[in-house]
Amino acid sequence: MKIRVEIDPSYGNEEEVVIRCNALSEEVMMLQKQLSGIVSDKLKLEVYKGDTVLYLSLDEILFLETTEYFLAVHTAKEIYTAKERLYALEELLPTSFVRISKSAIANITNIRSVKRNITGPSEIEFNGTVKRAYASRNYLKPLMNRLEEKRINK
Repeated sequence: MKIRVEIDPSYGNEEEVVIRCNALSEEVMMLQKQLSGIVSDKLKLEVYKGDTVLYLSLDEILFLETTEYFLAVHTAKEIYTAKERLYALEELLPTSFVRISKSAIANITNIRSVKRNITGPSEIEFNGTVKRAYASRNYLKPLMNRLEEKRINK
């Protein structure tokens, strides 16, 4: 794999990264996801608390879950609402966010522990709070794999 940086003063303010390949390999997909994660880490999510609009750093978010009427965004101390759909955010969020159930996505950088349950959802505890989320059995294995990757890459 070749890596090349081209500097062009006339290009403008926004950088662009282009990956050229003859086929979409596992290595290329991983590289794309990592680059997307670097860019997304600087993003903020627009959330609402009553009539107030706030912009939350993604690091502050513990998990997101859909309710009957809105998307709830959980931080260590607050619950905010967001207008986006969960499936749309799943595509935009960095690799540190993992689907844990049909209705929830968790930020693995804030997970303290996972209490496995063979017969039902597994309980997820987060750093610095008493809040809990639950991972359904269908999503538990991918979650545990991502936590293991995080542990190894530290």
